[in-house]
Amino acid sequence: MTAGEVVDASARASKGKRLAPAAPKKKRDDAQESPGLAIRERLLAGGGLSPDRLPMLRVALDETASAFEQALRRLGLPSPQVAVESLVSARAADAQIALEAYALTATYGGAEPDARVAIGAERKFVFAMVEGLFGADGSEPFYDEERALTGVETRLGRLVLDRLAKTLQASLLTVAGAAPGLDPIEAKPEPAGAARRGGSMLICRLRLSALGCDSQSIVAIPQGVLEPLREALSADPAATIQSVDPLWAQRMKARVTQTELSLAAVMERRDLTLGDVARFEVGQIVELPVTPTGLIALECEGQTLFWCEIGQKDGAYTIRIAEFVDKEQEFIDDMLGA
Repeated sequence: MTAGEVVDASARASKGKRLAPAAPKKKRDDAQESPGLAIRERLLAGGGLSPDRLPMLRVALDETASAFEQALRRLGLPSPQVAVESLVSARAADAQIALEAYALTATYGGAEPDARVAIGAERKFVFAMVEGLFGADGSEPFYDEERALTGVETRLGRLVLDRLAKTLQASLLTVAGAAPGLDPIEAKPEPAGAARRGGSMLICRLRLSALGCDSQSIVAIPQGVLEPLREALSADPAATIQSVDPLWAQRMKARVTQTELSLAAVMERRDLTLGDVARFEVGQIVELPVTPTGLIALECEGQTLFWCEIGQKDGAYTIRIAEFVDKEQEFIDDMLGA
């Protein structure tokens, strides 16, 4: 075989031979592509919740308590008082155990376990709701019995818990600018049903005072619900105060400045005994330890505001403000005089 034939054979062999496809590059994991996201996910999975790091959440819960109190008034409950009693962090497993101690529980939120908020209520809480809805005014002793809730009590209690969930959703929307959907969902075998057992939750306890009885409700919020709102809820409450509406401020100033007050010009006071007063007669002159050039006090609502000089104008007594009252200096003078 000549050299040319060898070259032709090699060319034909190379044409008939398929090149093996290049091995695909190994895709880097998410941690390599986005280290910040991986760190955030690890913190979300392993880190806990701290109420101190979410100060605006307490603001939202206080608004929830106030709005829920108004909702109870509209439902007919006489003079209810609702306040946030505590806000603490806990493991999801501990939160589920705490919820099991309540007579009535309800779950709100999405399909995922870590997107559900659980609300529980004591038996006395439900009894107070039922009594109020049926017209009780607190004149009779509060009904409280250790027994299971009836079907009617359960439905009425859930109605009230639904109102609480709606007020929580509205408060989060107002404070954080966004809020999770808190529609009621079917109860699960586990009463909490609000987060994975390995996650963290914030537990808010609300105290209800009504009909002469104090009772408690619990709201368990999982980390998965709070995480999308973390930035807004971490803001400083003092820095989020919006400027006052100028029109509202002008009207408020006008109303305040038009408030009527009573002023009294007090020349002097004199201490007398009851016997001295009993011996008073018509036409009797009572001497006061004051001189015509002395200062008299100008008082409003029992508080001395100014020291004034007395005078006359157009046949009437007048006073001219001479100086402000220095409370601290007067206290020192009184102590030295004593």
